Amino acid sequence: MNKNIFFTILLVVFVSVPVLFTSCNSCSDRRTGDINKLPGVYRGEATIVLPDHVKAMVPPEAKGMIPEGPIPCGIEIQADTNGTLALKLVDFTMPVRSITVDAATATITSTNGIFSLKGNGNVSVGSRKMSYTHEGTIKNDSLAIDITVSIIPFVVEPKIVFKGKITRLPIP
Repeated sequence: MNKNIFFTILLVVFVSVPVLFTSCNSCSDRRTGDINKLPGVYRGEATIVLPDHVKAMVPPEAKGMIPEGPIPCGIEIQADTNGTLALKLVDFTMPVRSITVDAATATITSTNGIFSLKGNGNVSVGSRKMSYTHEGTIKNDSLAIDITVSIIPFVVEPKIVFKGKITRLPIP
């Protein structure tokens, strides 16, 4: 009799705990359905943030390729039918011709009128591909996004900080 009660309690606990955690996560991570006002071109500036140990690794002849101040550029955001966004770098020329940045995908969540973006993409340098992750927010037609490029994971991961405002809405 005691064994049956014990196994019944265990069964109730093992079934109810995952259901409880699943329902709590879905409440806090609300996906947004109203992303129609997010697509467009956000113009602003990007700043490269390099830790001191990474700056020390850069050879003297390559120091001119890393800008010291903000770089004017734009990010174009396009929506697809699945509720995800594509972010693409616009109006920017890479310092080295063999560097290309693929469009990145982003998932969107919304809380109190602030849209949170998270996603990843790839940077190609010749035949080598490096991945990057991005995380940011869109609030009142302003985009703030942090991009982390993983050259050597956990060792050389420069950050790029972009801040800009929407300047051109997409053509419907």
